[in-house]
Formats: sequence, structure tokens, C-alpha cells
Amino acid sequence: MKKKIAFILGLSFLFVCLPRAADASALTFRFFGGGTYLRGGDLNEGMKGWTDFWKVNWQLQGYPTQTGAFNPVHYGYEFGGDIIVHLTARFGIGLGAEFVQASKSSVLTFQSTTSSFTWTIVGKPSAVPVKVSLLYILPLGGGAAISLHAGAGYYSAKAHLESSHNIDGPLTDYIIDSSAKGVGYHAGLGLELRLFPKVYFLIEGYGRYVVLSGFEGSVTMHPAGGWKGKLYYWGASKSYLERYNYIDLTIGPPGGVIFVREAKVDYSGVSLRGGFVIRL
Repeated sequence: MKKKIAFILGLSFLFVCLPRAADASALTFRFFGGGTYLRGGDLNEGMKGWTDFWKVNWQLQGYPTQTGAFNPVHYGYEFGGDIIVHLTARFGIGLGAEFVQASKSSVLTFQSTTSSFTWTIVGKPSAVPVKVSLLYILPLGGGAAISLHAGAGYYSAKAHLESSHNIDGPLTDYIIDSSAKGVGYHAGLGLELRLFPKVYFLIEGYGRYVVLSGFEGSVTMHPAGGWKGKLYYWGASKSYLERYNYIDLTIGPPGGVIFVREAKVDYSGVSLRGGFVIRL
């Protein structure tokens, strides 16, 4: 991990210190936003385990009529920007930051012959990377160009989970807030179309590979209660021979389970972004 961070800091130093060719643009500013698809990793698998377990559990407790299903967390949005120093007319080094977030809720209803209740779970991963990239511009003529860039980033990430129900009357909440940091990698391929002499419209396909663990944070329970701990992912078997995988924030690793490890939240995915490029 320290070597990866040192690598990113070294690229940042080059961003500031490397000379620029005399015939190249001084700076390029990129501003973008769009939709994203994230894989989710243990966040989705663990929340699905919650859902599968409670559906079987409440059926055994006399709630045979159930509606709703688990919806995995995949789709979200992102926005950000880059500052690029051009070393030549075609090559540049960029420093940028962005915000990416996905969220999804699942609502399930359980009904017995005498009562019913609703259970809602929400997953919301988010991250803010600070990135260093190498950029290449390929002019196409007529004010158009193809841009390619790739690099690495240092991610400050969050994993937020909520569970709420009205089983006993008033709404009861169980909220997990956790965070972790780590290194990820990215690449993008874009088309730039000139609108004005120094302003271009950008449409870009973008991909990232980021899998983080070591999430720490807190659980807040409503109306009262809570604790601090680490986010774990584990598998457990119940008496009716069904196996479920769970994600939860606990003070220490749970015992008596099939396996247990720190949860890995996968921020890897693809994005379609649009924006503007300003070349000075």
C-alpha cells in the first residue's frame, strides 16, 4: 500500500515540475458528470443474505404472504474535474478529483392472518478519489479529437447501510456508517467536439478498478443504542440447512461461522460521462 501511495505522489510531483513543450497548450480544464454502474461486492452479497434470511425466518414465524425482493446496489452518478498540464501538443499529465455514489432501496412486506409489517433496506456506497492521469490527444480534424487517459487514484470511500421496520409498531432503524481509504485505477476514452475556439464538448466512456476493505465506523439504532467497530462479511448456516452470507459492523469478528473476513466493497465499474473541455 505504501508503495502505491508513493507512486501516486511521485506522479503528482511530475505534474507540478515537468517542463512543457513550447508549442503545447498551457492548461486544459475538464468538467464532467454522468451515470455510473458499480459492482458493489460484499455490500450487495451481504444485503442479499439479510433479505434471504429474514424472508425464511418470518415465514417460519407465521408470515407466509410476502411481497418485494432484494434490489442490488449498482446504479448511481458521478461528477468531477481535472487540470491537465500539457508536456507536448498531444501528451499531458492531469490531476483531478471526483465524487461517485450509488444507492438502492429494497422494500419487503410480510403478512400473517392477523398483522403485517414492512421492512426496508438501503445500500449507499460513495467515494471521492484524488487522481493522477496520463492523457493523450489524437486530433481528428474539423475541431474534433479523441482523448485517452489512464492512471491511479487515492480513494476516500464510505459504505452506508440502513435497515428499518415497523414490526413492533413504531419505526425502528439500524444504520451503519463506515469508511475506508485505498488505491484504485482508472482509464477513459472520450470524443471531444469543438464548440468555440477553446471550448469543447466531451462525451466519454470511463472505467475504474477499486476494491477496498478495512471499513471502520459505527452503528446507530433508533430509538436508542449503537456501537463502533469494523465492517465484516461472513457466512453462517441455520438449523433449516440454508446458508446465508452477511455483512454487518461488529466490535470483533463473529465466531461460530463458516468463514469471516473484512468486508470488501467493490467500487469497480463503468460510467458514461458528458462535460466540457477548456484549453488555454
